[in-house]
Amino acid sequence: MSQIGENVHGVQGDVSNLADLDRLHATVKQQKGRVDVLFANAGLGEFVPLGQITEAHFAKTFGVNVKGTLFTAQKALALMPDGASIVMNGSMVSMKGGGSAQI
Repeated sequence: MSQIGENVHGVQGDVSNLADLDRLHATVKQQKGRVDVLFANAGLGEFVPLGQITEAHFAKTFGVNVKGTLFTAQKALALMPDGASIVMNGSMVSMKGGGSAQI
């Protein structure tokens, strides 16, 4: 932690796991009491051919990219005073493709 400065505390977790998010927010509440700015930036992309996408692949992708981002923000609301901000960062990959499609 010394490389990123003082007054820093890491909390390891999986944003698609609501219990991990609860633990994160409980740690923030205990140590800081509030969140002034939340930057929600969860995203992953494991690209596979259309015919090879599995339910597990879909669940993992949406668990992180959608569920994780949404519930990170929702669970932080209780820690956010008036005037606090939420910034949600998404990918532009849905608007600007890359590579070749495989079927």
